[in-house]
Amino acid sequence: MRLKSDVPLTGAPLTAETIRPHIGGVCAAIEIVDDRAADYADLDVLSLVADNSWNGGIVLSEFSIAWPDLEGVLGRATKDGAAIGEGHGRDILGHPFNSVAWLATQLHSRGVRLKAGEVVMTGSVMKTVFPERDANYRFELEAIGSVEVQVSP
Repeated sequence: MRLKSDVPLTGAPLTAETIRPHIGGVCAAIEIVDDRAADYADLDVLSLVADNSWNGGIVLSEFSIAWPDLEGVLGRATKDGAAIGEGHGRDILGHPFNSVAWLATQLHSRGVRLKAGEVVMTGSVMKTVFPERDANYRFELEAIGSVEVQVSP
């Protein structure tokens, strides 16, 4: 999501409905995850938070300023053309705008606000895929856009 306006500071929790007027664009995205060979058997949530959930970067499609109901939008991922995962917008906390509302509420509790032009990653419609060999990955978000990345682990 890309914000088109600053989200005013408020004491009340924000919702998908109250955050919607601040969303200026929606796009398909691939997050580049760098887990630095973490030991998943001995992992805790504090490590994930402290490490910014291992975000190594993002690849974004063009932003769409008009979009369908995001709850029902289907997202599909492929690796070298073969399907590897899919899901709907509702798989992200019920609606992707809920993620933006949650983030804005958390920031407001610290006296910080989301600002126009900022991009917010809302979460994934599918499980994380870790490349094991060179491959071309594509993610298509129905009626919104698609994005591709060539990976060489």
